[in-house]
Amino acid sequence: MSSDYRTGSAPDPSPEPSDVERTTARYLFAISTLSTDTEERIATGELKEYLGVTPASVTEMVAKLDERGLVDYEKYQGVRLTGRGEGIASGIAWRLCIVTSFFDSVLETGLDEETAFDIGFTLPEDGVYRLRERMEASCLEVCPESDRHETCCPA
Repeated sequence: MSSDYRTGSAPDPSPEPSDVERTTARYLFAISTLSTDTEERIATGELKEYLGVTPASVTEMVAKLDERGLVDYEKYQGVRLTGRGEGIASGIAWRLCIVTSFFDSVLETGLDEETAFDIGFTLPEDGVYRLRERMEASCLEVCPESDRHETCCPA
């Protein structure tokens, strides 16, 4: 007898750790977080600061992400997510929101973003749904999507 833990809906596609590498997911999430409705592209310097990496690492990674069709990168102009990259970043944000909300509301302890990211990225999708099932509140509006929309993410 199996239970269906899907009490919320993950954005499509909901990435599993095997779908993208951790570093790829981290960059896509960072670009999504730094993006605003008014800003067309994110400067690679902003990514460097947010992720705490070297300028060369940012340039190399965004070039790889561009080749994979996950971002649109133009040298000296910056980077933005493609539709595919947005879908993956949204799934990662959903996972991060669930993990952060669970730790805050159920365990009453805060997590830094990197730890929450690692937990959310590592957990299988059913594990994320199990965390969601144990929360009373739908979300604590901690995901980056909640800042840009009237309603909270689809936790």
